[in-house]
Amino acid sequence: MTHLINITDFTDRNYLTQNLSASDIDPVILEAQDFDVKVVLGDALFFDLMANQTAAKYVDLLNGIVYTPTGETNPIRFAGLKEVLKYYVYARLLVTDGTKSTNSGFVQKTLENSERISGARLTQMIAQKRSGAKVYEDEMVAFLNNYPAIYPLYDCGVRKNQGFGFRMKAI
Repeated sequence: MTHLINITDFTDRNYLTQNLSASDIDPVILEAQDFDVKVVLGDALFFDLMANQTAAKYVDLLNGIVYTPTGETNPIRFAGLKEVLKYYVYARLLVTDGTKSTNSGFVQKTLENSERISGARLTQMIAQKRSGAKVYEDEMVAFLNNYPAIYPLYDCGVRKNQGFGFRMKAI
């Protein structure tokens, strides 16, 4: 499957170490595309985007654009789907950071000259990145809803994963 972003897209706000290889991040990108982005765009729009990334409408969707919403007079900036995806990928990387699958099971590296951050701090960082992704995702949804004739494959009620937890019905 095609990647909508790659490791070189991570700069400035979402910096990744140069020691991270494409083989480490590519599966995480695909996971975020499938589980975080596709559920928002819907299957039809997502697969059309994947097949036609260079179409002008998808270049705008991916990279962002300044546009004036219908009924408004002031232009706003839409950051683009790539920003949504970068934040979701970064959050997913934080979850798996330092954890590797080995013959002995999953292990976490210990560091000789530095100390890992606490679980509570890591949880805060993950929540912060997911929150950033959600802000950009909301911008994307507003952008798509503003241009139904350009993005007719978008179904505004498509999102299926409304949260990350579960609900107890009875004890």
